[in-house]
Amino acid sequence: MRELKVNLKDHSYKIYIENGILNNLSKYIKEVYNNDKIFIITDDIVEKLYLNKVINSLKNDYVVDYVVIPHGEASKTLEKYAYICEELLKKEIRRNNLIIALGGGVIGDLSGFVASSLFRGIPYVGIPTSLLAQMDSSIGGKTGIDFYGRKNILGAFKQPSMVLIDPETIKSLDNREFNNGMGELIKHGAIGNKELLDSLYSKPEIDENIIYESLKVKRHVVEIDEFDLNERMTLNFGHTFGHAIELKYGYKHGEAVAIGMLMAIKMGIDLGVTDPSCYKPILDILKLYNLPTEEYNYKDYLKDVLYDKKNIAGTVRFIFLTKLGECVIYKMTEKEIGKLI
Repeated sequence: MRELKVNLKDHSYKIYIENGILNNLSKYIKEVYNNDKIFIITDDIVEKLYLNKVINSLKNDYVVDYVVIPHGEASKTLEKYAYICEELLKKEIRRNNLIIALGGGVIGDLSGFVASSLFRGIPYVGIPTSLLAQMDSSIGGKTGIDFYGRKNILGAFKQPSMVLIDPETIKSLDNREFNNGMGELIKHGAIGNKELLDSLYSKPEIDENIIYESLKVKRHVVEIDEFDLNERMTLNFGHTFGHAIELKYGYKHGEAVAIGMLMAIKMGIDLGVTDPSCYKPILDILKLYNLPTEEYNYKDYLKDVLYDKKNIAGTVRFIFLTKLGECVIYKMTEKEIGKLI
């Protein structure tokens, strides 16, 4: 078992990483919750895999109810958000009850947004079951839904009360979904942990220790910059362009991030920020995990970037590698970007 504590100014929480933790949930949840009702939000795939196991792990100590939605990015909508809230209210959820987000990134984003807004905020615990969610959305408190053709454009910061990660759930993922999560894991190594990045070339088992090392990178920047105003933006490496192509072409999130990383490296090289030696090692490791490496010209997507939520008062903050394991925030005005388009 590995343990991380995320230390924030107003709200800190623990992340436990342990094989088989789904069989012993009450032990951990009792650390942060002492009422009697728990409401689980999950999707129709995770329902079949883990819902009964989670209920059985909790039922001796809590009254458990649940809401199930269809799986996939298409559920990150205002309509599904409203449906979840309506179902929870029908089931008589109260402000002092606990929500569990059981599933991948879509469930985590949706559940966190519900928890941030229902009754103006109720506690929730994240139990991410996909590698992508374990690497990314389960930590840091970003929640949201897609709207107006833009990804995560409606949302809120809502930190969980606790995150419980069972690496054994990775075994239920198909190859594409596993590699999807590797996109974010590779990103963490690329921006802040070269030793982790180097270790991935041997295709190790993704276990408690690998997950721990990856999450240390994200924890570090979240603690420095909880609300994504400065240092935390480094986690957007690969996302600026990745978001521009994800919804447009139907890539999974980690796949789009993989392509976005290559686009950002090329732009960084052109601007003289990124060491050209960064490109081939990242390309090779993405190929190793069967992530897409299609070549998109970054200049063709700069217009999309202008409308991304990373555009703050007319200035876009790009994240470029300087060398493997290190990155920098590079600010460009809309006028400067316009000259490249």
